[in-house]
Amino acid sequence: HYFIQSNLRMNETARGFLVLLGAVLIHITLGVLYCFGNFSTYIASYLRYKTKFTDIRFSNTQWILTLMVCGQGSTMVLGGLLEKKIGTRLTILLGCVCLSTTTALSYFSIHSFYGLIVTYGLLFGFSIGIAYSTALTLSMRWLPKYKGVVAGSVVAGFGLGAMVFNPIITKFINPDNVSPDVAPYADKPEEKYFGPDNDAILNRVPYCFLVMAAFFVGLQTIGNLLLKAPPQQLVHNNTYINGPSENGPPSSKSPEDDEQGDALLPGQQVQDELDLTPLEVLKSRNFWILWFAFFCNNQGICYCSTYWKTFGQGFIDNDMFLAAIGSAGSIANALSRIFWGAVSDRTGYKIAMSTLQALFALLYIVMHYTQSGKWGYAVFVFCLFFCVGGSFSLLPAASCSSFGSGVNSSANYGLVFTAAVVGSLLNLLINTETTQHNWPDQHVQWIVAAFLLAGCIGTAFYKEKSAITSDYQRVPEVEPHAE
Repeated sequence: HYFIQSNLRMNETARGFLVLLGAVLIHITLGVLYCFGNFSTYIASYLRYKTKFTDIRFSNTQWILTLMVCGQGSTMVLGGLLEKKIGTRLTILLGCVCLSTTTALSYFSIHSFYGLIVTYGLLFGFSIGIAYSTALTLSMRWLPKYKGVVAGSVVAGFGLGAMVFNPIITKFINPDNVSPDVAPYADKPEEKYFGPDNDAILNRVPYCFLVMAAFFVGLQTIGNLLLKAPPQQLVHNNTYINGPSENGPPSSKSPEDDEQGDALLPGQQVQDELDLTPLEVLKSRNFWILWFAFFCNNQGICYCSTYWKTFGQGFIDNDMFLAAIGSAGSIANALSRIFWGAVSDRTGYKIAMSTLQALFALLYIVMHYTQSGKWGYAVFVFCLFFCVGGSFSLLPAASCSSFGSGVNSSANYGLVFTAAVVGSLLNLLINTETTQHNWPDQHVQWIVAAFLLAGCIGTAFYKEKSAITSDYQRVPEVEPHAE
């Protein structure tokens, strides 16, 4: 009996890693969002010199990224609800189809700034939101004992999106490594665009959307073929030990382990993992602490994602090198998600998130002093993106630990992600107002650091939990419509 059970567990684990690989491939395509900092130079230049929107600036194109994040945050809850109605795989497939379609449609809509913010902004974000948390939580259901590392691995794929697609974008649009040649604003000499003399570069921008859409279809097809819902027994046996957990995350224990005679510590008992509904989550103090942490972190995430290249263009006259910095940053983004997930598994969410927020704030405090050379700036951007990625592994794992990882987990994390919607809108407002009033970049960076320090203080009030109280419902025995 023990030998059969061991083989079943090995087979489930192997299948779980295939599902994990599929989720990573899908997240790589979703992570093109992080290419915006590199892509925005070409988009803004095209709009200025190839359309009637001749007064477009980088601060205006931030609307695209903001609406991406708003779209993602507003549909992540919808993705969780769709999962319960049509099943996990169909929900993810729907998000993938929408992502590829809206990217291809941007070939037409780029001739209008407002059309582009709808297709490559809002609708692109909608598509990410439908597939994002569903693919993430599916992987965690297959490998429930390693939620932090699994969450970090999946969202590492999201971070790797820029590493894969930044070189493709730059090499396709700007194969000769031409630097922007027009600085139309005397008070902002670092704000440079590709002008009419670079007509060949500008003409390639619309076609880049079609190239990206083709790559998306290939990666998403492979990823979806690898996905599968976990068997009933694996979902039903996902349990936590209920007991004290001051300095770390909950440990896991299955009924089979208990049958083998493993002893529990005094005061502990095996308890089925519970699955809070979204309404129950909204009544939880931990939810609002997680929400506030994400809201504050989003100030640093949005500023970095939008302005790392614009800031660097002020003292680095090499477009390919800047694209390489972006790719290195995406590697940091990906590695950090695994790193911070592993830290959370060992120390608990509170210590991991507080450390990340303090480091993130410190980087923004000193950002102004990184303009001394291109290699020093490359290291700085790597460190900055190493902090960007942490939120996206720490928060989903904390959400599952606090509220359960059953069929409501996608919707519950979607609620936490609404903080990104509010945060990105505030970041847009801050950057628009400071640009109009010609505030120095350093002052804006200090505002971002202040938000991150406020988030660090808020995280101190998070309560680590080894189990959810028994007042809430348990994971159903059969996942509806799962394939």
